[in-house]
Amino acid sequence: METVVVRIAAREGMEDKVEQFYLSQQAEYEAAEGFISRTILRARTGTMLESILSRMTPEQIAKQPKPETEGEQGTEFLLIERWESIDSRMTFTLNRKKERDKELFPYLLPQHAAEYYDEVTG
Repeated sequence: METVVVRIAAREGMEDKVEQFYLSQQAEYEAAEGFISRTILRARTGTMLESILSRMTPEQIAKQPKPETEGEQGTEFLLIERWESIDSRMTFTLNRKKERDKELFPYLLPQHAAEYYDEVTG
């Protein structure tokens, strides 16, 4: 089994459109040879920071370095796909119709990544 993780960032206010775009592809994935499963995660942007800050005193907060942010941050999505093989995933990717992907591009920030992962937890 192969695991692919795709990380993208939706522009602020475009999160629902990105979510719907990826959810609408599910039937296409399920019909693909070698496809096992896919999980789509949407970050709750700022929730971790808010939680941490709510537990710190003003003195503790003042001692912390300010996070560096560059440009629009957006909302991160993780797509975790499981395939029987790298070849199955690549065949699916190369053979699918890509015209619809153009609909998604205006909703995304430029940062994105995709890579195969090995599980190390056992």
